[in-house]
Amino acid sequence: MTVPAHGAELAPVVAAFCAELAGRLPPGPAADAVRAVHERLAERTLRIAVGGRMNAGKSTLVNALLGRRLAASAATECTTVVAWFRPGRLNRLQVRRRDGTSHWQAGGLPRDPQDLGVSADEIAEVVVEAAGLRPAGDCVLVDTPGLDSLSGLDGPALDALARADAMIYVMPHPGAGDAEALGALRAQADGRMTALNAVGVLSRIDLLGEGHGDPWPRARQVAATNAGRLAGLVDEVLPVVGLLAQTALGDDFTEPDAALVRRLADAPAAELRRALYSGRRFLDWDGAPLTRPERQRLFGLLGVYGVDTALTAVRRARTEGRTIGAAALLAEFRAASGIAAVVEHLRLRFVDAADALRSAAALGAVEAALGTGDGLPADVLRQARTRIGDLRRHPELRRHELARALAAVAGQRLELDEDAAAALIALATGRTPAARLRLPPDTTPADLRRAAARAARDWRRLEDGPLRDVGRYARIARELCEGLYFATPPA
Repeated sequence: MTVPAHGAELAPVVAAFCAELAGRLPPGPAADAVRAVHERLAERTLRIAVGGRMNAGKSTLVNALLGRRLAASAATECTTVVAWFRPGRLNRLQVRRRDGTSHWQAGGLPRDPQDLGVSADEIAEVVVEAAGLRPAGDCVLVDTPGLDSLSGLDGPALDALARADAMIYVMPHPGAGDAEALGALRAQADGRMTALNAVGVLSRIDLLGEGHGDPWPRARQVAATNAGRLAGLVDEVLPVVGLLAQTALGDDFTEPDAALVRRLADAPAAELRRALYSGRRFLDWDGAPLTRPERQRLFGLLGVYGVDTALTAVRRARTEGRTIGAAALLAEFRAASGIAAVVEHLRLRFVDAADALRSAAALGAVEAALGTGDGLPADVLRQARTRIGDLRRHPELRRHELARALAAVAGQRLELDEDAAAALIALATGRTPAARLRLPPDTTPADLRRAAARAARDWRRLEDGPLRDVGRYARIARELCEGLYFATPPA
């Protein structure tokens, strides 16, 4: 079996391998699992799981990326069952029970799983389909229960993570528990969730500090600090105002809401400043130009920061002699929420790398299906493992072999100094040859070749050292650097 040329699609080759292997395996769980992997690759759609601790803002971010409020969200944990969201011809949902049975019903996802007509304990997952749905990146999103639910994630939630190609880890206020939670999610997903296919989102930056004023300077600082603390587990930590992002990309904010904002802007500036000090003050504001239900609606859509953003836009428009409407305000919300950077990062990190992500996930699933090989024909098993090894020689999949090294670096279980650890992370996660060698984007080919040669020599020294784990990963790193050297044309 030949390895696909660099730049050629991997997934079709992996799918052909799975189809052949399934036909050679005897009937049973291994054959069924490999056949399921083949069917999965035929979908050609990236699956992104959204995970995090309880009440982290996962469902709010899911709604923002979907462009609709399909996932239940509130101040308390609403997600108690795994929910998959995908485009469909009709608005309907499928309830999949733990006993393997399922049924379809019209409508969307209710806030309370009991309204599905089945006990929550009996539900493995639900699949929500919506007509005209265009998720960011044209992917399938899966909303998972909070990691702190009961004693952790149950079987269906772990299965959902295992079937995802990538993960967004949502944090409201990063703390010491997030590194442990991410490590647990990575372990529960069979070690596949690392900085290669996971990104962190700081979801409620408008509530950092005292919860008023411009949150972005502190948010960027907190995000950068936590990106360093979670290095190896997530590719980056991106700040976002989750509630405002949900409204910015959705269809709830309309012209009547824009009119409410314009009326609110007529209030004296001093009164507005006092009212917008906190959500409680805004809702309890006596003498406001809006009724309490009207203020509640704006607050529910925008939060204090969003209301302040809207008022600033209205005042600016008035100084320019124009009236601002819902469309222009939604554009302001997109810019102020930070969601555009999240969507762009998902495109670059996940969507553009979908072929490698899906192929790596598929090969991992096949290896898990083969397990120890007990009860399987020895010759079929030997040939399958040889072919998996051949496929993993592809440069893009070769980088995925460093996934466990990234997790070991994050858990301080791999004895590398700080510079070597940073070099390993860059080599695995960099989107360009220059980034993989920690070089500027405008590095010349000659300088890139020299840097690749130096890096290969550095990894060779570690490869020949006394530490077996370091040596194994150093060999992969050295081979990747040599690949970069030979793939770069000489000056």
